This record gives sequence, C-alpha cells and structure tokens, in this order.
Amino acid sequence: MLIGRFIFGLGGECQFVCKSAIISNWFKGRELAFAFGVNLSFSRLGSVVAGLIEPYVAKNHSMESALWIGFIFCVFSWFCGVGIVCCEIYADKKDGKKAEIPENEKFRCAKLKEFTLPYWLIVFSCVSVYCSIFPYCWNTPPML
Repeated sequence: MLIGRFIFGLGGECQFVCKSAIISNWFKGRELAFAFGVNLSFSRLGSVVAGLIEPYVAKNHSMESALWIGFIFCVFSWFCGVGIVCCEIYADKKDGKKAEIPENEKFRCAKLKEFTLPYWLIVFSCVSVYCSIFPYCWNTPPML
C-alpha cells in the first residue's frame, strides 16, 4: 500500500505540474483562474469517487477487481495525457511556435536565495499540512 502511494505520488505530482503548465499556456486572465479551478475540482472529485468505489468493490467483490478498476482508470488517464500532448504538438505546429525557455527564466539553484521570508513561510505551512493532516485523511473509511 505504501509503495503504491509512493509511485502514485511520483507520477501524480509531476502530472499536476505538467497540466498546470499546459493550462497556463492555453488560458489567460479570468479564464486561467476558472481553468485552474475546474482542473483542481476534477482532480479532487476523482479522489473522492476512488475513495468511495474502490473499498466498495474490494469488500463486495474482490481486491483484484478493485485493483483492475484502478488500473483501467490509470490507463485511461495516461491516454488522456497523450491526447493532450498531441493537441499541444498540433497547436504548436499550427501557430508556428516552438516551446523554448529563455535563458533568464531557466531554473537555477542560486535563485532559491532570492525568495523572501513570506514565501518560505507559506511553503513551510503547506508542507506541514500535507505531512500532518493528509496522511490521516486518505486512510479514513468512506461513509456508505
């Protein structure tokens, strides 16, 4: 169980960063905030549905069935991601753009020293919440 969550965390967080980058390229202004809200809502909705369906299937059918359902959704998600990448490639060819990062916007470890104290306090707050509250929230049984 712990190894599965670790693997999911490796892929899930990377996928979230990629989705955010793609959304920020496609939407601007108020549309951007709405697109981020819809993206986050569907992510959380998926977590809720998985938390309700998987234990029900495991209890009433078998653990293997529950794992297969999870696997099918993962494969479906992967194909959706491939579809988004194809749309991005098509849009870049159509617009004649090539995604390049200017030299001044590339990440450098030395830039971490430029962040101010409020930023680091927010980071500490987020890490504290993720480490202290979320592990207990994910293991609560669904209310059926």
